[in-house]
Amino acid sequence: MNPLVIAQAAGGSFNPSLILMVALFAVLIFMMFRGRKKQAAQQEKLKTNTVPGAKVMTNSGIFGTVVGVDAEDRVQVEVSPGVVLTLHRQAIATFLDKDAAAPAATDEPAAPSSTTETPEESLRRLNDEGKDERNA
Repeated sequence: MNPLVIAQAAGGSFNPSLILMVALFAVLIFMMFRGRKKQAAQQEKLKTNTVPGAKVMTNSGIFGTVVGVDAEDRVQVEVSPGVVLTLHRQAIATFLDKDAAAPAATDEPAAPSSTTETPEESLRRLNDEGKDERNA
């Protein structure tokens, strides 16, 4: 049979909503592949940045330094001198090496380099820093 005869027997009219459904399905498939690609890139970045000496923060908010990495995706993180935690590589949320360097420089005011303080002046200045009119 002729396809035109089959189309006319089924209803014979052009359905624009079918094209819309196919287009939406194509966009959905595209977004799924894009998300997987982005997630794979993030995992690769995590894998390459996890090296001994890197300062990290875990998903639970623990800060530490990577001491070692083994082949089974286990990472040893030193959180304080002598305390080493063994975590899965995916437990690392962020790397602080690049992020912590920029804000640290802007948080502290620059100390005047031309004048030096005596210890008594330093102590007086530090004691007066936290005072205001309520607790003077």
